[in-house]
Amino acid sequence: MAYKYQTGDYFSGVLLETCKDAGISRPRVRPISVFPTDIRVEFPRKLREEHPVGTRFRALVKVAQKTDKKTGQLRGNPYLVATVSSITPEDEYSPTRQIFAIPIGDRKHEYVEQSPALEESPLETLRKAAYDASVDEVAVTRTTTTVRKRDPIIRAYAIERAKGVCEGCKNPAPFETKNGDPYLEVHHITALSEGGSDHPVNVAAICPNCHRRTEKSVDKEDFNESLRIEIAGIEAAL
Repeated sequence: MAYKYQTGDYFSGVLLETCKDAGISRPRVRPISVFPTDIRVEFPRKLREEHPVGTRFRALVKVAQKTDKKTGQLRGNPYLVATVSSITPEDEYSPTRQIFAIPIGDRKHEYVEQSPALEESPLETLRKAAYDASVDEVAVTRTTTTVRKRDPIIRAYAIERAKGVCEGCKNPAPFETKNGDPYLEVHHITALSEGGSDHPVNVAAICPNCHRRTEKSVDKEDFNESLRIEIAGIEAAL
């Protein structure tokens, strides 16, 4: 039975669970004790993405509600804010299905079912999925234009591999997205239109400036070849 609560109230040891809502790409968190399960929970994005859907945590939560800046009146529905320092995983519980939310763009996710070893890092998990998803000959769909299918896992893996640093010029990403993620673009070193593969060794996560350099600069062939050597070295070392 849910307790009565007011804005500003704190509740300790609340059991929370990562989940996916119908029609919403990004994973979210819901309470499975104390509160109704449809109340929203403000929860660290990194924890939502690094753990499979259905992972459970306990946390100290605060009841919050947005306020109209002009009138001072409460607006919208109450929601919960998990105190980051209090979040602890329920180690004795693990979801039966290991379904992970893989970011494929700004606030967009692809859900992938896999069974990674517990000791694996997010990069190792993505690397396995990326190699499983890679193809040498990329499927073509013909409409009024030619569209070549790119697997979102390959893109997600390249971004994770770069760790916020351009794999071309080695400088940090030039800015962050509104979600706080370093912005890099994924470039196919040999273009798909030229028979290039959708594979980790053929993609580089690079800044927009380097991306334009691969296409527009006088040394674009040499630069692409240097990227090919760089990525081959990185992959061989992993």
